[in-house]
Amino acid sequence: MLDRQAISALEPNIIPAYSVGLLHTQTASVDSPGGVVKAYAQLLAAGGGTVRQSEVRRIAPQGDGWRVQLADGEIAARHVVVALGPWSAELLRPLGYRVPLAFERGYHQHFVPNPARKLLRPIHDAEGSFLMTPMEQGIRVTSGVELTARDAPSNYAQLESVVPMARSVVEFGDAVGERWRGARPTLPDSLPMIGAAPRHRGLWLAFGNQHIGFTTGPGTGAAIAAMIAGDTPPFDVTAFSPGRYIA
Repeated sequence: MLDRQAISALEPNIIPAYSVGLLHTQTASVDSPGGVVKAYAQLLAAGGGTVRQSEVRRIAPQGDGWRVQLADGEIAARHVVVALGPWSAELLRPLGYRVPLAFERGYHQHFVPNPARKLLRPIHDAEGSFLMTPMEQGIRVTSGVELTARDAPSNYAQLESVVPMARSVVEFGDAVGERWRGARPTLPDSLPMIGAAPRHRGLWLAFGNQHIGFTTGPGTGAAIAAMIAGDTPPFDVTAFSPGRYIA
């Protein structure tokens, strides 16, 4: 727990708006998530993997494996992992699976930082329901969750309401680039699906990580890889079984 003086010692450049804070000492932040994911892809390619980007139109059993129909061809594989986030349920529906997937949409905007008064770490304002983070592109401000359809029209009301509050804590300039939103996939118990599809051999499900897929994605991948190889996953995956919702 931090008092006003301790907060100022950690973040001397912010406006002294907070009288109490909680410092999370065992966390980390990344100033370019896209850069990290690109590095993952480069690591895969360096290890002999192939990175291919295409629209996936359909997956269907074929012999003892699978056929993945793409917009520009198809791929045959013994195993298929569905890890399409908010689009996963849509791909699985023709196979008879009804996944109760919902969407926690969130809005983001970058702003030009003040180089003389830098923000040094992410700050979550619990009372104001917003978060500020120093990123490569500038200061990112993000608001709370919007529960609605995946493709519903954007509603920037939450973001617009918190930007003035963020400015009362951190000095930053004009907006950088366009506002954007993400549709985070979530299941009723707030846990992802990690494991084998109940009725189809060689079909694996890995989605529903909500807001924290960037953090939990590597662990999800490690667990799925272990299960495909017939090994014990690095953590207990019982609670994440797809069978708890689909049959």
